[in-house]
Amino acid sequence: MTQLRRLAASWHPLSSVTYSTLFLLLLWTTAQRFTTGTVPHHPSPSRLSLSAYIDVTTGQGDPSRCRALLTDGTWSPSVNSRHDVQQWEPNGCRMVEYSTNAMRDCLTGRKFVLAGDSTIRQMFWAAARKLDPKLAAAELREIVAADEKHQDLSFNVEGVRLEFIWDPWLNSTTLKDRLEAFHALPSASREATLVKKEEESPALILLGSPGLWAARYGGDDYMTLFKDGIDTVSTYLSLASEGITARSSALSALPNWDHEYSSTPNHILLTPVQVPAYSALTHKRTETITPERIDEMNDYLSHLPANQISHVVWAFNRMTEKKPSKSFGSDGLHVEDNVAERKVDIVLNSHCNNPVGLNDRSFKGTCCVEESPNYFFNFALVLLCAVMLYTPRAQSIPKLIRPEFLAATRDILVTLAWCWICDGTLQLSKVERHYRQGPFVAVCLFWLVGSFSVLHKIVGSAVEIPWSTKEWKKEVASHNEEHKFLSRDQTDEIKGLMQGIILLYHFNYASQTLWVYKIVRVLISMYFFLSAYGHTLYLLRTNDYSFKRVAVVLFRVNALSALLPFMMGTSYSSYYFAPAVTFYYLVIYIMLRTLKESNYDPWPLAMKVLVTASFTSMFITTPGFLEMTTDILRTVFRMTFDVYELRFRLALDRYIVFVGVMVASLVHTVTLTDAREVFTSKGSPRLFDSGRPRFWVVCSAGLVLFFFFTQSGLSSKQSYNAAHPYISWIPVLAMITLRNLYTPAQNVFLAIPAALGRISLETYILQYHIWLGGDATARLTLGGFENSSYPLFLIEKALITTLFVGMAALMHRATRTLAHTLSGLGFLVFLAALWVGNLMYT
Repeated sequence: MTQLRRLAASWHPLSSVTYSTLFLLLLWTTAQRFTTGTVPHHPSPSRLSLSAYIDVTTGQGDPSRCRALLTDGTWSPSVNSRHDVQQWEPNGCRMVEYSTNAMRDCLTGRKFVLAGDSTIRQMFWAAARKLDPKLAAAELREIVAADEKHQDLSFNVEGVRLEFIWDPWLNSTTLKDRLEAFHALPSASREATLVKKEEESPALILLGSPGLWAARYGGDDYMTLFKDGIDTVSTYLSLASEGITARSSALSALPNWDHEYSSTPNHILLTPVQVPAYSALTHKRTETITPERIDEMNDYLSHLPANQISHVVWAFNRMTEKKPSKSFGSDGLHVEDNVAERKVDIVLNSHCNNPVGLNDRSFKGTCCVEESPNYFFNFALVLLCAVMLYTPRAQSIPKLIRPEFLAATRDILVTLAWCWICDGTLQLSKVERHYRQGPFVAVCLFWLVGSFSVLHKIVGSAVEIPWSTKEWKKEVASHNEEHKFLSRDQTDEIKGLMQGIILLYHFNYASQTLWVYKIVRVLISMYFFLSAYGHTLYLLRTNDYSFKRVAVVLFRVNALSALLPFMMGTSYSSYYFAPAVTFYYLVIYIMLRTLKESNYDPWPLAMKVLVTASFTSMFITTPGFLEMTTDILRTVFRMTFDVYELRFRLALDRYIVFVGVMVASLVHTVTLTDAREVFTSKGSPRLFDSGRPRFWVVCSAGLVLFFFFTQSGLSSKQSYNAAHPYISWIPVLAMITLRNLYTPAQNVFLAIPAALGRISLETYILQYHIWLGGDATARLTLGGFENSSYPLFLIEKALITTLFVGMAALMHRATRTLAHTLSGLGFLVFLAALWVGNLMYT
């Protein structure tokens, strides 16, 4: 109890709010994950909700999101420019479109059997087109020319075997043979001697319900014929459930993580009775294929036992129920080809997403994916508990076990663990992002207007910041005392305003909109400008080129992005912002450290900047230099880089950093010379006094002309990216000049964005995993709120955002605390530890 009281007394309000929010989110997700339920009766199976499908066999909800995949979903509101079709999105998880190579990887050496009527045959050809479009088109033309539609078909490509069995009643001998050979467990999990004595089990069997044929040709006995067909295969659905349940209960005994697809369980899926587009049916068909008959047969399927109904792919009917006129062909029975292909993707996701889904970070699917073990996470939790229980308060004990050091260690471990829970497990759901211009613009305006709600006055001492160290506060104070043009508070404010827009830009998937992309590129360049400005000004003012200072900066910038790969299975270069900032810091440091006596003379410094900028541009853009550097890092540190992406990112801002160097040089020069009063007088920039209206006009006109030219004249990302490095300085210099033209505004700053600006690096990196998901390609959701009322949706986002910002602030405080105790030798030890970790991890 004493230790717990010490712990409570030592916690800062920031920690209390953050950890309280963390507790609420963990409580909610854990309770939701292990909620039990049953499969209720529903009078209209065509509208069954996702909550109706709970696995009563295990007593859990849907931890692997297989029910979500097979049950419900919506078409995306956006259009995919590659295929010009909308994408199908299951509720609560992410489905991937299987490419030719991915489908071959999953099914090589295996058989995919489809049995049913012409609607299932359409899916057979959709699967064949995925494997080999040209060969599938050629064979289809031959079948049509021969006018032999009602026959069995086969399609073999590079070891993948597709087989279609024409059996609209589900009673053929061929289908019976395939079902008799079916085993839920793969051959890798059974005795090899038994496998040799029997026909190989199909990896996938997709059965088409005999409903359309029963309704059309069954007369008054349509329901009896339909039940007979379903009863014929229902035994095998139960068998498949028993096998998969047995596999799940003994997952650790199966070699699924080592043998990849060879240990994936085999599957049988049953389609519901397809609800046609009744308005498009011929008159003869409308007489027998009626809504009453179709609903009655689907209602029968909805009353199957739980271990059988879990194999029914109700999502097939969800795809066509809202817009049947756009989903079906002219006959009202057969869907459009893109819908058939998405149906095949649902089937492939149910089978192929295991077991490699979470091993490859490039794989973004979360539907029907099982979680891999993470022993580093377990170790982190044990260490976390030890740290939280032992919190001494004595100030005389060694620094390494002082409370602030232990709190920093705790915060880092908790942040890493939470990143893994959010984006390395299925604890939180991930859903697709969609760009909606109205809401995006509205929330950005709300952020900008709300930022003006709290103003702080710049004084000769640092503003009290809860998560900052004393040493950093002193650094801010000295910075503010020397000059007020682009003071530390101002730069934090600008970074925060930009970071808020950038976070909203990523959250709302606005990157696919060109006009927004152009604005955000300017904001990112502004960040590089301010970073270069701050580092240059510090070096010029302190003349501190010591290795310890370099070590502190590199540690602060890279600690989080260097540790996350061990937890998340990503790479250091995945968080491109930290490598880019590090690269340009080292360039600036080397440039200023070389012939540092000339740094205080503007013309020699300008020549150094010109030469360095030229060499840096050549190093980035010329093939070979970056490749050689990354090869060295890969050999020594086992660090992997996407050279193409790295070159692209560095090249976009390869000149703006040197503009920041020159502006910092100008500011420092005028604060040290006798002309100090020319630049600042009573905190106001007298440099602008004589031509203040002129500056207003020039800067405003520069911004207007820049955005007019870029928004109207550069019609693609490629053309804008080519021009951006050469023109980004125009809006950057215009904005910082306008920020300092009005004297009263120079003496205050916006407190809310300034607070966000101080943790901008941490928020940028952590957004990949705890605000967004899938390495910043999806939105995190607690589950159950996506289709709820708007207030509940806002509560969910408020909780996730609060924890995200709190974690970033704690991580910022932790890295600064550790950096304060860091020596040059300690930094080398940290690098050595990373090197050993990379050797062990890779």
